[in-house]
Amino acid sequence: MTIREIAAQAGVSPAAVSLVINNKKGVSEETRKRILAVMEESGYSPAVRKKGEKPLKIVVLKYRVHGIAFEENQGFIASIVDRIESECRHHGYDLMMYSCEPATAAATIRDMMNTPPDGVILIATELPEEDIPLLDMIDVPLVALDQNLYHPNADCVVMDNVNLMASLVKYLVDHGHREIGYFKFSQAVRNCDERYQGYLAALERLGLEAPEPVILKPTVDGAFEDLAAMIRSGAYIPHGAVVCDNDTIAIGAIKAIREAGYSIPEDISIIGFDDIPFSATTMPALTTMRISRSAMGEMAVNILRRRMKHPDYPCMKLLLGGKLIIRNSTRIPEGKP
Repeated sequence: MTIREIAAQAGVSPAAVSLVINNKKGVSEETRKRILAVMEESGYSPAVRKKGEKPLKIVVLKYRVHGIAFEENQGFIASIVDRIESECRHHGYDLMMYSCEPATAAATIRDMMNTPPDGVILIATELPEEDIPLLDMIDVPLVALDQNLYHPNADCVVMDNVNLMASLVKYLVDHGHREIGYFKFSQAVRNCDERYQGYLAALERLGLEAPEPVILKPTVDGAFEDLAAMIRSGAYIPHGAVVCDNDTIAIGAIKAIREAGYSIPEDISIIGFDDIPFSATTMPALTTMRISRSAMGEMAVNILRRRMKHPDYPCMKLLLGGKLIIRNSTRIPEGKP
């Protein structure tokens, strides 16, 4: 059982479970008893430590702006946090979870640093560039996850977005596609902006024109509604191939294209990014770039451990690769090898 699963069964937040596990104030006695009952029933127990050994305290800080990374991408971030929790338990660390938004970020970080943890893992997917200076308030080892931050004191673990997206474009070109479009978020997300830059660079290297991106809301329903309206008005005609910012809008786009009477992949090939669970069950199943969430969580903890032991170790920016998962949403054009 993970903290997130215990929280779901007890009907509370993961932060409340963390408070109970670490015997901290902040939850009612009734809630504490309910959480303890779920832990007992599930057989959950924190790591056993040697007598007198002081546990290191690690904080996972989730920075939420619009919720695209947390609510709309089908458990992508939650899977990473589960692995972080598992690794922390393995090493005997106490784990606390904090969440903040732009309006509460400074106060949350101040509260967190009143009793400083030994290290912080920041879920930085939605952290805007203008809020990066807030990290100066964190004077303990810091690992930023899922965004390559321009901050001198933050180690980073992030997907190699530019090169991974370029590899998707090359895959399509190698299989005969010459018209390759892009479905892009209407909301700015650093990871997706990097993917788009990888797409543009790949087309330029291959001598192909880049059409204007199709801008869609970053949700399944929003992408469906936007693309359906474009197809009805004639502003977009499905053809060739397209790569997408992530699987979420790819799935919404697939629904819109099929409901408009087009066939996938006969009329258009589609590739997503992230390999969320829904990508394997949509019709047709989505070709996508698989990212190992467990590897991201494990690497974040490993880098933080090194930083806690060796504060003067050079700052690290770790780029993780991915794996192309070929399913039924792509095809080789007729007449191509």
